Amino acid sequence: MYKHVVLWKLKDEANGLNKAELAIEVKRRLDELPGIIPEISDYETAINIGDYGASFFDVSLIAAYPDEEAFKKYCVYPAHDAVVAYIQSVTIAEEIVDYTV
Repeated sequence: MYKHVVLWKLKDEANGLNKAELAIEVKRRLDELPGIIPEISDYETAINIGDYGASFFDVSLIAAYPDEEAFKKYCVYPAHDAVVAYIQSVTIAEEIVDYTV
């Protein structure tokens, strides 16, 4: 199984939304992808509820795919590209970890 973990730190404000509203919008857009992309085996998104000061991340994604080939197929869907473009427009930092189990 191929795992993909992403953490995003959001801007304080973008597109007329504050950080809390941006987190909800990012999560909403991410949550649409499993209904569109059949390569996804398991998918979890979350808005951080912890309070760790300025260094914490706001939204997370933990996704699983049968193998690396399925993950690569996921990465080229137009719906995925649209979500990535939106997220890039509202984030200031991103961390990604991929691994197999």
